[in-house]
Amino acid sequence: MKYAAILVMLLCVCITAGCSYFDEGSPALHPTKLPTLQPTPESEVATAEPSAMALQLSDLPDGYIIKERSDMSYADLNPLARDAGWKKGYYVAFYRIDIKTYDITGITQQISIYPLDRIRIIFDDVKADLLSTANATITLTELPFPKTGEYTAAIRTVDVNNPYGIMTYTVVFTKKDVLEQIVMKGTTTDYEVLKNIAATAAQKIR
Repeated sequence: MKYAAILVMLLCVCITAGCSYFDEGSPALHPTKLPTLQPTPESEVATAEPSAMALQLSDLPDGYIIKERSDMSYADLNPLARDAGWKKGYYVAFYRIDIKTYDITGITQQISIYPLDRIRIIFDDVKADLLSTANATITLTELPFPKTGEYTAAIRTVDVNNPYGIMTYTVVFTKKDVLEQIVMKGTTTDYEVLKNIAATAAQKIR
C-alpha cells in the first residue's frame, strides 16, 4: 500500500507538470512577436556622384573606345544651365572608327544635377533649345522613345548639307534630380542601341 500511494503521488506530479507545459501562458506556444521592419524610403535625389553614374565601355557595343571623360565645371555651362541652378556634372565621350569603310560614330553622355524642384523646368528648356536649332537645311524630328525616368524626349537631327550623311540622335531624360543628355552621332547610327544605352544609364542613377 505504501508503494502504491507513492506511485499515485508521482503520477499526479507528472500529470500536473504536463498540464502546465500546455498552459496558454507557455512561452513555447506564444513566442514574443517581433516588430515589423519598415523598408527605408528611397531618396528623392541621387546619392551617387555623377562620375559613378557614367556609362562604361562595358555598357556599349564592341568597338568603342573612350575619347574623353571628365568632371564638368561651371565654366563649361551655357547661361541656361547656370540660371537653372546647376550643381555638378560629368561628361564622357566614346567613339568607334573603321578606316576601311570610312565609318565613324560617337556617343556622348552629359550628366547634370539640378535642384529637384527645377528639374522639369530645365528639361523643358533643354528640349526647346534643341528643337530651336532647326532651319532651312537642318531638320529636327521628335521621335517616340521608351519612357526613361520621369521625363523623356528623343530628337533626330539631319543636315542636308552634310556630305557624309551623318545622322544625330539626342535623348534627354530626367530621373530624381538628374538630367542626362545622350547623343549618338556618325555615319552609322543605331536607334535601338541608343534605347538600350539610355536604359542602362537610367539604371545607374541612384
